[in-house]
Amino acid sequence: MRFRSKGTKLKEEKKKNLSGTDQTEQKRKNRISVLYNSMRGSKRREVKESNETEPGKLSSTSEAPDAKTLRLLEEKMCQDPKKLLADRVRELRKVKDPDSPQTPTDVREDFPLFEFVCEVSLRRKSENFCPYISWSHPPLRVLEDDKTASITLSIPQFCFPDMDIVESVKKMKTETYCFVFTDLQAQNKFGYCRRFLPAAKSNPPEKRFPVVYCMVTKLRSFETFSKIFDHVVHLRDFSSAGAYSFLKALIEQNAPKPGKSVTVKYINPKIGNLVDIHIERVTAGKRFEHVDLAYVLVKLGSKLLVEIFINLLAERKLLFIAENLSDLTTIIHSIMQLLYPLQWQGIYIPVLPQEILDATSSPVPFVIGILKQHAKELDEDALDEECLMVYISEKRYEKRPNFTDIPFNKKFRKKLTLDLKLYKAKIAKAERTSDQTVEIGDMFYEFMRTCIGHYADHVTFDENGESDIDLTSFSDSAGVHSEFVWQLSKTQVFSSFVQGLTPESKNIFDETSDNG
Repeated sequence: MRFRSKGTKLKEEKKKNLSGTDQTEQKRKNRISVLYNSMRGSKRREVKESNETEPGKLSSTSEAPDAKTLRLLEEKMCQDPKKLLADRVRELRKVKDPDSPQTPTDVREDFPLFEFVCEVSLRRKSENFCPYISWSHPPLRVLEDDKTASITLSIPQFCFPDMDIVESVKKMKTETYCFVFTDLQAQNKFGYCRRFLPAAKSNPPEKRFPVVYCMVTKLRSFETFSKIFDHVVHLRDFSSAGAYSFLKALIEQNAPKPGKSVTVKYINPKIGNLVDIHIERVTAGKRFEHVDLAYVLVKLGSKLLVEIFINLLAERKLLFIAENLSDLTTIIHSIMQLLYPLQWQGIYIPVLPQEILDATSSPVPFVIGILKQHAKELDEDALDEECLMVYISEKRYEKRPNFTDIPFNKKFRKKLTLDLKLYKAKIAKAERTSDQTVEIGDMFYEFMRTCIGHYADHVTFDENGESDIDLTSFSDSAGVHSEFVWQLSKTQVFSSFVQGLTPESKNIFDETSDNG
């Protein structure tokens, strides 16, 4: 006989009293509640110090799991991907830039170029195909802990967020994209991905499924990892072992400083000799080394880019919709740097898998990207009225009904839009350079200086060194921007910036802008 607790019986009776519609609505509210509770406050969880390897931590000494364990975990992932991905969303937090002046100094010390690399392939499960980690380094240490499984096994889902439309093909365009997550030690990590079609085994080429290489790192440098992937894919065309050997040698290297490079020695499988490959960390000023604002300006246009910028500052919800993963991640990552010296504090998911589209119903500010084919599955009734929907390929935005207009000075909006329009015409046919990104970024930086560059005159510190700001005098001193600055000063984006100030802090706007 099976005994049930009184609480379990009450829950079952309550569930029976709910109609099908009510149950669906209740589930949606529960998911929203989980997201909201995970995002409340800015304090990170404390992690107890231990000499033992903590659950979920990737260890260089970890052993590869046996085939039976892997098979069981893969089946679990295929059966319930939504639960695993929901667990990961609860870990998402704001993104910290290792080069940011507000980032703790320990983050700016030497750290590995990347911490974990894996190859994600597709395998048939019943009538469907399921992504799984076919190779990794270090080898995965698989524990029975559910949270550990959610970390390691959610990576394939983010590598294939469009699993519903992936199919075997004879040729395809290579894609490079990125996702962001937070590990169990509350550290923000980036998952850089390269999706490509493996070399054909026959002539004429047969249909085959794409493969994704994913590197997990805390370094924000999209172009650096894109160049690494070029080498990896080239090597894999000759030999998988050659690609694996190169990645194992590369993971031992520390991340180079901006503008510097690292040299990797490995055996080239094609010629059988020991060769050197130089990996340079491209720099266009610290805050711009991983973005391409010139591409963003040409892709979106000046009017749309300014509208996005204003809504980011006002801490609205922004939902980006694109036809491919590369555009989605490149544009979102680049746009976030326009906030400097402020940093986004809400939910940040550049690529949202289909299984967790409910995250768009979150009650807190977010920047989320989804693929166009998934947009039709959105529950528009659940979207907040303050959500701005950006259609990247169509260069347009859509405001929700009853969307509250932001009190942004019309004169400055027009000037910023015109300056960007003229610059776009200037670079439209020119070769893309990093200087273009810096020049575009400085246009927004100068606006930020005009709006909030006087913040230091209104900040005070108590005896404990904690900062405070007189918001009334601060906004009143902003001149024609006073109404907008008043609204900006009420956001988490700005309050977090003020909280990070110390008595020794210098006015950021007194420093040169090219290096951020």
